[in-house]
Amino acid sequence: LLLDQFPKWFPIDRETYLDRLSLRYEREGEASGLAAVDVFVSTVDPLKEPPLVTANTVLSILGVDYPVEKVSCYVSDDGASMLTFESLAETAEFARKWVPFCKRFAIEPRAPELYFSRKVDYLKDKVQPTFVKERRAMKREYEEFKVRINALVAKAMKVPPEGWIMQDGTPWPGNNTRDHPGMIQVFLGHSGGHDADGNELPRLVYVSREKRPGFQHHKKAGAMNALIRVSAVLTNAPFMLNLDCDHYINNSKAIREAMCFLMDPQAGRKVCYVQFPQ
Repeated sequence: LLLDQFPKWFPIDRETYLDRLSLRYEREGEASGLAAVDVFVSTVDPLKEPPLVTANTVLSILGVDYPVEKVSCYVSDDGASMLTFESLAETAEFARKWVPFCKRFAIEPRAPELYFSRKVDYLKDKVQPTFVKERRAMKREYEEFKVRINALVAKAMKVPPEGWIMQDGTPWPGNNTRDHPGMIQVFLGHSGGHDADGNELPRLVYVSREKRPGFQHHKKAGAMNALIRVSAVLTNAPFMLNLDCDHYINNSKAIREAMCFLMDPQAGRKVCYVQFPQ
């Protein structure tokens, strides 16, 4: 207990300088030297962890202020739920409109539910003449997106006797949540991951690890291990950011803030991880 009090007696405040990070690693005319990051989001039961909450977390990740080719988002569905799979497909489509809107008008936070529900003056510091019109249109798009997610949740309440069937007519591989093969689906990537403006989007990958009866799966720790193995094959970023499905990124420059420590020429060699307050 006494050791726990020491940091409170002598708190240390550290300040980051994002402009210096850019000067060192983002020189004009050269490829970005910032390190790649694989972001892990974990979920299990979409009826207890609402898909709309997970969608907002994913959207806040896809909209971060960081080179898009350096960001990959992996969503672990440890419940092998078709609802999670379908809601992530809807999220990927909505991201094509939401991400360019955020970057065009420097929106904060970049989780739409939080952004549209804030009781603040959203016109503060906004000078583009088209902002009000585009914000109104985007809010309508988001409300339509919410209705589509709600429809998926309502459909998932009643499981068909024969189990879930995918759009191509084949049975959903995760109908038996305790006995199913591994499933990986790349929703957004370098081949087809472009937004409405034609710009590239970060990768978005759905992962549901294999489960078999009689094997210990180690719950969330096992799911994290599966994400590490999948990401090692697809992107193999040197840094990982781990988020729960309800922990959205409330500062689009958060990854840059962490890199000020992790990529520091001197201190970076001694830094193992950077923790953000929840």
